Amino acid sequence: MNKTQILIALVILSIFGVISTYLDVHKIWSQDDQPVTKERKLRHGEIKQYTKDKRLKTVVNYDNGIKHGTSYLYHNDGKTVLLAMPYNQGKREGVSKKYYQNGKLYAATTYKNDVLHGPRQIYYTSGQLKAEIMYGYGKPGIGSKEFLKDGTQKPENKIIATKLRNSFSLSTSEECKESKFYIGKLIEDNFFDPLHPDVKLLTKEDATYVVDLNLYTPSYLKYQDIICECDSKQGNTIIMKTRLY
Repeated sequence: MNKTQILIALVILSIFGVISTYLDVHKIWSQDDQPVTKERKLRHGEIKQYTKDKRLKTVVNYDNGIKHGTSYLYHNDGKTVLLAMPYNQGKREGVSKKYYQNGKLYAATTYKNDVLHGPRQIYYTSGQLKAEIMYGYGKPGIGSKEFLKDGTQKPENKIIATKLRNSFSLSTSEECKESKFYIGKLIEDNFFDPLHPDVKLLTKEDATYVVDLNLYTPSYLKYQDIICECDSKQGNTIIMKTRLY
């Protein structure tokens, strides 16, 4: 190959390089006719997301990239709201609402500073209140209620402590799907944290929870609080407390 042929080949390659570069840049700008800047990466205002077949999936409100206002998640029909969640500068704040497929309210849950704090009310498809579960600081609390379909409140589940010779055996007045017993304290005397250093999980003896207060109660204290964490038949976390002397 002589010098002239080499020169022609270099020119051709150069032209193809320019064309290739142009096509790549054109592809990028054809997707978005504005340059991508740091400011444009921050979401602001109402942002909608759709499924591949163009059904509405979510509507989220942003304030400079942070969730603020009420966000919505939709059922598969793309029309019925599944969940309405209020946000305040990125944190869940206020009452969220979850809905059945038919549009009726399933649950109303209270949040404060991004954690469960207040009642969570659950409803039957008929609209009748099914349960009211208490929360504080993200933890379940005492005072929860459950209801039958006719609106009748179910009897309050309680801890049954049967005195043995040197201890108590523990059970509940209504059977739980699963239950655990602890000795210790509730937060503000209402809310239960199983990981709190002042709370100790009791062990079972022959499939029964037994507590010997002499092992746990300091000499200056004449009583101890027993806490039960019950997974009810409705599937709710019910917290009970009793005091043993």
